[in-house]
Order: sequence, then structure tokens, then C-alpha cells
Amino acid sequence: LLARSFYRDCHLTQRINSLAVERNLTLERYHSHIRAWLTDFGNGGRETAKQLDNILEDKYFPEVLFFSIPNLLLNSNGLTYQNTATIGHLGVVRRNEGLVQDASFSPDGKYLVTPLYDNAAKLWELEGGQWREKVTFGHFALMNSASFSPDSKLLMTVCEDGIWNIWRLEDDQWDEKFTRQLSIWARYVSFSPDGKHLAIVSYGEPTKIWWLEGGKWQEKFTISHWGAVDVTSAQFSPDGKHLVITSFEGTAKIWKLDDGQWKEKFTIEHLYSVKNARFSSDGKHLATVTFGNSIRNKAILWERVEFQSQENVTIQQWQERVAIGHSNTVNNVHFSLDGKHLMTASDDGTVKICGLVGGNWQEKATIRHSGPVANASFSHDGKLLVTASNDHTAKICGLVGGKWQEMVTIEHPEAVTNASFGPDDYQLLTACEDFTAKVWELKKKEYDDNS
Repeated sequence: LLARSFYRDCHLTQRINSLAVERNLTLERYHSHIRAWLTDFGNGGRETAKQLDNILEDKYFPEVLFFSIPNLLLNSNGLTYQNTATIGHLGVVRRNEGLVQDASFSPDGKYLVTPLYDNAAKLWELEGGQWREKVTFGHFALMNSASFSPDSKLLMTVCEDGIWNIWRLEDDQWDEKFTRQLSIWARYVSFSPDGKHLAIVSYGEPTKIWWLEGGKWQEKFTISHWGAVDVTSAQFSPDGKHLVITSFEGTAKIWKLDDGQWKEKFTIEHLYSVKNARFSSDGKHLATVTFGNSIRNKAILWERVEFQSQENVTIQQWQERVAIGHSNTVNNVHFSLDGKHLMTASDDGTVKICGLVGGNWQEKATIRHSGPVANASFSHDGKLLVTASNDHTAKICGLVGGKWQEMVTIEHPEAVTNASFGPDDYQLLTACEDFTAKVWELKKKEYDDNS
């Protein structure tokens, strides 16, 4: 029951596959690499592998597997790490040519993508436990971003010349399915949770919503903005029915998909420009990031509340719950999937973690680096987090005994620009300014036998 509850809260919220498909994918990953990792994780890991081998046919096998992994990691006396793959781009002449600016796993863990500053993005596939280059997506301008759809079958690449492409996985090949030229390059592009909608934000342009209908992408809606206000981001809610759009004018506007039309429902006013916003997994909380001088750099947590008016009409409002201040720019904000924690990463060298305690949000911990923190993200179970910093390190922290503590520091030769957990939570992916992306596995620091 605990495993089923955990899996529902920490995995299915971001998966759109059927349970049968999800189970088959999990069995494939278990046999290809997870089981080997378990047997190399001391006596506890080997015992877990034996138990899992006995329930391979059970319909709740994925739940038990993914419940076991964080328990092994957090109950270990100590963790270390092993670099299992280094993805480099050689032949670099100029500093920015071939520089890996980002890297991300596909949601199913079979692929990873590295967008580069040399007008290309490289897709890598996991084959026989090894990462191999699958395809290079070339462009005529600097690559801005590359991201997978939630079902891992689509990849979107965006360039600074205003061209964005959608590539689709069919018969084990990635083929270009759609190309669009914008009048100006896209600042922010995001998939909806079902992978059938796109929100595109460009400098000085209205927000465009594209829909996938009949196998073709079509522009369906244009969300206009007052005056010449620049929009900074657009983010779908986890259920795909809401969209939050932030702007330099200091607003976060929430739109709802109602009878096939996007309609504005709320405007959350801020004193300062809003950089971006993110919904919690249940859609009941929203975190917005403001920026400017030192007093403006903060993340604000809002809660959706309902009350009855005198006319007995149900009214919804977004109320501020807590503000998390930083002395420099806040680079990202991230909810844990269970909705119980929120973290912020800042150029002031800190990651701040807030937790939900007795219905109230409280600051729980501060993780410190000696340089700006570019990014931070939670594992699926919300009990681990990884940071990426300009001080050449990525730190892994864990929620042990109700307190956040640093567990592992991974050294890099240059600034770390991004870090994230893989879909199985024991793997990490980091991007570094030494022109590489690296895949890491968490390991038990001291074995409990002589193996």
C-alpha cells in the first residue's frame, strides 16, 4: 500500500502512458540496468533485487521497484558516485563552439539530448548499457533549447533565428515533422502535460498556443497582452487545463481552457517584474519569481483558496503564503512532486528549501555554494535534490530524519550549468562548461561485506 501510494504521488503525475505500457517499460529498464545497480549496492541492494525477482509478474512491480530505490539511498550510511558516461563534443576551436549549454533525459530514460552553441543538438540513446550518439539535429543559428514531450516521442528544438522544429520518433528513427519560422526568436516554449499543446513566448509578441490535430501542428490561439508588454514565460498546469503567463509588467495571469477556448481567469499583481512561474503537482499552489535589485529577487508562494460570497457564489482567489528572499537573481523554482517542498536556486550561491508543516509553509534549510547556483531540482520522491553551481560542483542533498543534509559533492573542472535526476532517481545528468555532459550513478560509500 505504501509503494502504491508513493508511485501514484511521485511518478504517475507526470506519466501519460497506460499502466500496461508503463509496466513493460519498467521491466525493460529493470533488466537492462536497474538490477545490476541494485546488486552492486551492498547487501541491502542484493536482497532487494532477490525480492523483486520473485514478483516480476506482479502488476504492482513498478510500484515496489520505485519505492525501494529511495529507501536504499536514504538508509545508506553514506553515498558516493560513479561517472558512467561522458558525452563530449571534440574539435572545439572557439570557446563557445561545441559548448554543452544544457542536457536532459527523456522521461522514459532511453534518450538524452545536449543542445550546443555550435548550431546543433545531439541525441544520445542508451543501448546495451552504453550511451551512443543517435542523431545530430543541425540548424543555421545558435541553438536556444531542446526538450522532450512527456511521452518521450517528440523532441522540440528552438534556435535564435526564430526557427523551431518538432522531431518525432517513428520506427526507431527521429524524423522532422514540423518546422516553423517566427518573426523573432522564441524566449520560452513549453509542452502541455499530454504533449498535444505548445505555448510559445517571443519577444514583444503575443503568446501563441499550438495544438496537435490530425497529426499536424496548428496555431489555434493567440493570447494578446496589454500594450507592448514583454512576456517572460508561459507554463501549463499539471492537468493541462490552466496556463500561467508572466510578464515584465509585474503580473502572473492564469488562463483556463474552457469549452475549447482559453479564457483569462485570474491576474496576480506583483510590485516587480515576474521572471517565471510554476504550478505545484496538484495545481493548488503557484510559485512566482520576481527580479530586479536585491529587494526584488524573491520567490512568492501562492495558494488557491475558495470561499462563499454573500450571494452564495463560490469565489476562487490566489493568496500569498510565503516569500522567499534572495540577495541576487533567482534562477529557478521547483516543487517536489508530492507538493510538500519548494526550492529556489539563486546567483547568491544558495538553494533555499521550504516545507509544508501543519498547513503552513516554513523555510526548512539553506544549501550553500561558493558561487552562483544555476539550477536545482528534486528527485521523484522529493527526498533528494541536486544542485548545479558556478563553483564547479553539483551537490546532492537528502531529507534524512526530517532534516535536509548534504550527502555528496561531485567535483567538475568547470562551472556546472545544469543538473537533474534520471527517471529512476539513482542516476544524475550534469552539464558542464568543459564541453561535456556526464551521467552519474549513486553508489554505496562503504559496503557492508567484503565484496
